[in-house]
Amino acid sequence: MTPHFLGITRERVYSPGKVDADRAILEAVAAELGSSHRVAVVSGDDPLPAVAPPTIVFAMCQGPSALDALRRWEVAGVRVVNSAAAIGNTHRRRMLAAFERHGIAHPPSVLLSTATSVAANGLPEWIETGAWLKRGDVHATEPGDVVYVEGRTAIAAGLAAMRGRGISAALLQRHVAGDVIKFYAVRGRFFACFPAAPAAVDDVDRAAMNRLAEAGAAALDLEVFGGDCVRDRQGNLWLIDLNDWPSYAPCRSGASLAIASYLRTPTS
Repeated sequence: MTPHFLGITRERVYSPGKVDADRAILEAVAAELGSSHRVAVVSGDDPLPAVAPPTIVFAMCQGPSALDALRRWEVAGVRVVNSAAAIGNTHRRRMLAAFERHGIAHPPSVLLSTATSVAANGLPEWIETGAWLKRGDVHATEPGDVVYVEGRTAIAAGLAAMRGRGISAALLQRHVAGDVIKFYAVRGRFFACFPAAPAAVDDVDRAAMNRLAEAGAAALDLEVFGGDCVRDRQGNLWLIDLNDWPSYAPCRSGASLAIASYLRTPTS
């Protein structure tokens, strides 16, 4: 039987300023699959059916109700890319634990409670040289979700702002000076990277970034993913963040072909 593919778009709240770009990659994958299969695309903002569809699901959704539906479908035997567990693993509090457990190179980081005082949180000395304060669950939904801070006063203010918005945990990550490089990948078959500054990325660097990205994704069980790494002044690579289903805006054509091919490939 010809597989029926179901795509689920990302909820608008999780696509700040990128609703059209995020939807574009999903629709590009759907168009590629549609040349030989039945494909439907639904919105992650709408209620998903309780009954598992006879499909292979490719999901950008991130909200609690959508993830609950994905979990039910997975129990019923539906293949979901990325899985609900993998999407949840990108929450920074889980990501940090997974990176440390699997030995993934990442900047020194600590998880903080927004309800606890800065003194009680026991901050490391490196906060005085600069750090990034990031909400501990989903990735950015507004500018205040990721802020640069220096010293205890700035950190206390950032934690208070997050607490006021109902965010219970935050990740404090040491700032690493160097070249920030954004990457996009599909497990085992596609990798593209783009430096934020006009810094050369040679084949050796690209291969090393690919290995680091794949290792980080494996730690989170991600299959379709992107993120950011930084190459410090000594040439070391650090994985800053990993996201499920990025927009792939700089490489959408090649990425959509790779994702569609990945989805068509039977799992063992």
